[in-house]
Amino acid sequence: MNFEPMVTGDQNRIIKLLPVAIMAHNEEKVIQKAIESILRQHVPEGYSVKVVIVTNGCTDRTEEIVRDLEMKNTGKIELISINEKGKTKAINRVIRFFDDIAKSLCLPYVIFLDADCKFIGNYALINFVERFEQNSQLCAVAADCLPDSFFNSRKDIVAEMYRAIYTLRGSIMINSISGMCYGIRFDILKKIDFPDFQLAEDMYLSARLDGHFLRDREIKIVFLTPRSLDDEINRRTKQEVSTRRYRKYYSYLRNKDRSVKLFNEALGDQYRWGGSSDYDVVKSWHELKDFKFKLLLALSYIVRGYSKIKAYFMLRNIGENSHLDYWEVLR
Repeated sequence: MNFEPMVTGDQNRIIKLLPVAIMAHNEEKVIQKAIESILRQHVPEGYSVKVVIVTNGCTDRTEEIVRDLEMKNTGKIELISINEKGKTKAINRVIRFFDDIAKSLCLPYVIFLDADCKFIGNYALINFVERFEQNSQLCAVAADCLPDSFFNSRKDIVAEMYRAIYTLRGSIMINSISGMCYGIRFDILKKIDFPDFQLAEDMYLSARLDGHFLRDREIKIVFLTPRSLDDEINRRTKQEVSTRRYRKYYSYLRNKDRSVKLFNEALGDQYRWGGSSDYDVVKSWHELKDFKFKLLLALSYIVRGYSKIKAYFMLRNIGENSHLDYWEVLR
């Protein structure tokens, strides 16, 4: 582990560490591009950037690719390998890793990026740090996530559907944290207590930090659009499973008289999960002039509805046959 405090010769002060963490499960096709997009970023003044990849239960060449990049970029990349699958398990592991580092090195913020995503432009890390330093009460900054179908010539139904979805989202300006990319204060990250049983973390994070985070449209990433309708249904089903499990977990916490939110008051309406009262999907849908876009958006809701039904039966089957207690709080 190469995390020695670095001191600048001119100012005789310790350089702060800005880690960018990637949780990776079988990401051999995309991991290199994600890492390279981080290495291309301009480094905020007074900071040192480190890419930390947690590979969890990989059975492909992901670890091999990361090790090769680690050797070629000495001191800039760190690999952590764990055997268990699960994104939140990987996140909890990297939090412990950073907590150990923070004993000897200044680590104010952590950036998370999904393995199938890339930064657009080279100023994302500088923008993250600036947003935090402009508002000391802001706990997290979410990136604006755009599908790669905005940047390629794909004409299939899924690519067209994503263009329609994200065109609508751009007009209604929803405030939410996407697990694809966000920055968070490290002292706040340690308070989140991610339950290990989850597939994803963004909904839980948005709930806990409600009123204290902001999606920044100046920080943009691009993510891979699903290749087929079946892939999109599978993605949506996993998302619905995660949503249902979190809702049960919220109920569990309420029954224990524990609050989900870390804060009693919001910084303002624009910092709330969902955004201001102007958020109106139906109104925005009616205002769309392109009839094709409306049909594509309708298809997306059909996919979502089908995925909800599929997720319901999947969870019921697990509950009946596996006797898994998802709601036990694992620490």
